[in-house]
Amino acid sequence: MIKYIKWRYFAITNLVKEGATMEYFRRNLYLLTVTNFLAASSWNQVVPFLPQFLNELGVHEGVQGWAGLIFSMHFVSGIIMQPVWGKISDMVGRKPMIVRAGLCLSGIYFGMSFSTAPWHLALCRFLNGALTGFIPGAIALIATNTPKEFSGRYVAIAQTGSAAGNIVGPSLGGILAALFGFRTAMRVSGVVVLISTLLVLLFVREENKVKPKERTTLVQDFILAFKMPVLTSVMGTVLLSTTISMSIQPMLTLYLEELNPFISKALSGAIFSMPGLAFVLCAYRWSSLGERISYPPVIILGLIGVSFNTAALSLAPTVWAFALIYFITGIFLAALTPCAAALIANKIDDSFRGRAYGMQQSASLLGGAITPALAGLIGNVLGIRYTFICMGSLVLAATGLLYLQMRTWSQIKVISFKASNR
Repeated sequence: MIKYIKWRYFAITNLVKEGATMEYFRRNLYLLTVTNFLAASSWNQVVPFLPQFLNELGVHEGVQGWAGLIFSMHFVSGIIMQPVWGKISDMVGRKPMIVRAGLCLSGIYFGMSFSTAPWHLALCRFLNGALTGFIPGAIALIATNTPKEFSGRYVAIAQTGSAAGNIVGPSLGGILAALFGFRTAMRVSGVVVLISTLLVLLFVREENKVKPKERTTLVQDFILAFKMPVLTSVMGTVLLSTTISMSIQPMLTLYLEELNPFISKALSGAIFSMPGLAFVLCAYRWSSLGERISYPPVIILGLIGVSFNTAALSLAPTVWAFALIYFITGIFLAALTPCAAALIANKIDDSFRGRAYGMQQSASLLGGAITPALAGLIGNVLGIRYTFICMGSLVLAATGLLYLQMRTWSQIKVISFKASNR
C-alpha cells in the first residue's frame, strides 16, 4: 500500500512538472478542448428539451409556435453580435472574451432555470445569442497562439472536443431531466460552464495579443471581409455545412417514423448523433489531409460528398440504410468546418482573425436561421423525401460556384490585412 501511494505521488508530481514545462500552446489545446467539450455538452443538455419545458410552464396550445420562436432568438441576435465580439477580441484579446462569454452563458442557464413564462425562455435565448461565443473564442485563441505548422490540426482537435460534447450532451441532459427535472438540469449546465470558464481564466495563456493595425467600424469590417476571397469562401463553406445539417435534423425523427412507425426513441436519438460521431472520428484526419494537399480541394470534396449523400437519404429503404448513409454524410461534413477554420488560421492576418471567426459564426447562424423554414416549406409541399433531394442539389450547385471562387486564390500563401484593404 505504501509503495502504491509513493508511486501515485511520483506520478502526479511528474504530471505537474510536465504540465509546467509543456509549451503553452499545447497546454492551451488540451485545456480548451476539454472546456469546449464541457461547454458543448452543457448546451446540448438544455436545448433539445426546451419544448418539453414549455409544457411544464403550462404552455399546451401553440407549443410549436413558441418553440420555433425560442429557437430562432439565438440565431437572430447571434448573427448581429458575433462579429462585434470578434472585433472586440481583436482589440483586447481572445481570453477575456472567452471568460466573458462563459460567465454570461452560465448566468443565462441559471436564469432559464427560474423561468415561469415562455417569454422568459425567449429572452434568455436572445441573450444567449447576443452575449455568448465561448467555443468560437476558444478556436480563435488556439489559431492565434499556435505555430502555423500546427494551427490547422489543433483547431480540428478543439472542434472535435465540442463535437463530442454535442454527442454526450443530449443523453446526459435527458438523464438529469428524468432524475431531477428540467430546472436542475439547467442549473447543472450553468455550473459546468462556470467550471470551464474558471479553467480558462486560471490556466490558459494568451501570449500573442495582436492589436488591429487601424481603427475601423463594423460596416467597414464587413466591406473589408467581402474583399477577402478566402474569408468569403470560408463563410460560404460554413453556410453550406449548416444548410445541410439544419435541413435534415428538424425532419429526422418524422422521416424515421415514416420508414418504421415503431422505431424507438433511443434508436432515433442514436441516429441523430451519427454526424457528431463521424466528426469525432474523422475531423482530424480531414485536417491532416488539408495540411498535405491544401484545404480548398478537401472542402470541395467534402461538399460534393455531402450533396450526393444527402440526396441519397431519400432512397433509403430502411432505418438501418438511412443510418448508414447519414453516418457517411457526417464523414464528409467533418471535412468542412475544421478546414474552414484552418483557412482562417493560415490565410487571414492575426489582426483580423477574431473578426474573421466571428463572421464565420454569423454565417453558420444565418444558415441555422433560414434553412429550417426552407426545408419545412419543401417538406410541406413535396414531402420530406424531396427535401433531401432539393437541399442536396442546392448545395451541389453552390459548391460549383464556390469551386470557381477558390480557384482565384488557392495559390496565395497569406492574405495580409493591408493587402486585403486595397
